[in-house]
Amino acid sequence: MIKIFKKIIVFCFCMLCVLVFSQQNVDKKKIFSKVLNEEREIWISVPKSYHSSDISKAKYPVIYLLDAEINFDYVEPMLKYLARNPYPDMPECILVGITNTDRTRDMTPSKSSTKSPVNPTEILFENSGGAENFAAFIQTELKSFIQNNYRTENYSILLGHSFGGLFTINTLVEHPDYFNAYIANDPSLWWDKQIVNEKMRKALKDGKFSKAKFLYLSEADNKDNKSWNSDMIDGIQNFKTILSSQDKINYKHQFYEDEMHGTVSYPGNYNGLRFIFKGYRTDIKKLSKNPQLLETEYKAFSEKMGYQFLPSEEYLNFIINFMDKNKFEESKLYFEKFKLKIYQNSL
Repeated sequence: MIKIFKKIIVFCFCMLCVLVFSQQNVDKKKIFSKVLNEEREIWISVPKSYHSSDISKAKYPVIYLLDAEINFDYVEPMLKYLARNPYPDMPECILVGITNTDRTRDMTPSKSSTKSPVNPTEILFENSGGAENFAAFIQTELKSFIQNNYRTENYSILLGHSFGGLFTINTLVEHPDYFNAYIANDPSLWWDKQIVNEKMRKALKDGKFSKAKFLYLSEADNKDNKSWNSDMIDGIQNFKTILSSQDKINYKHQFYEDEMHGTVSYPGNYNGLRFIFKGYRTDIKKLSKNPQLLETEYKAFSEKMGYQFLPSEEYLNFIINFMDKNKFEESKLYFEKFKLKIYQNSL
């Protein structure tokens, strides 16, 4: 009993340390939205290298995360892990978490007309249908705030789960240029007789998308939620059918047999980011024999993404140190010149 109690104490202490560390690295800002006519709280985390004095001041892609109250504390360290050296799976990114005030209002694309099965005079989700305003807030007010106060690249990703996943796909359909890539975890595509599915069908028919757009969709098993699982399955299955015969969007669907609705966003966000940035990782050992390979791979990756990505100065420093330590003098010289070409003020 005493051993169990000690383990609980140690666990609680470790969790407290994680929470304190996380909070120390988060900027919590409040901005007033004229579009929504209310104050919104935003949580911002910048990469490790953002304030480094050892490298030139860089710009970073931005990830916009819905339901920050639930997702921020695990997505923040996830991004740092995925961007780690010497094998980064993605570039370092600024994380912007959006907390909720009226989640149903903001994330649903149409007004609900569904009557309560208990009380036919009551409309379920009555305060719904505000997705267009919420998207306008993010695009015209929040993005401007982030761009004016942080060093950002013009590349952004939207992450959402459940109603947030519904909002994410609806934003892709209605405003594909708002973001470069989208991750929707177990999206509530059953909403309003699958209205977003019909929007997507029409948008594809009208040629609304380019190949540089990315969409990752995760689906949970939800075997323990039989009461509403049927509608969820139908909505997602119909969406998959719509996207199965198109080549306008870089799309991947992944089914998680051992996950439920409330847990799928963790593996979904992890694998979704790896899908979007597939091809970003390079093999540092191969670069020792073929240093030109780095430029070739980044060029191919940038063409796939529809946006120019360059190896970070921090990563180039790591490569140079690796070449120096292992006596690859010619490759070291090559990367020193390459680094000088990209970051003129760094050497």
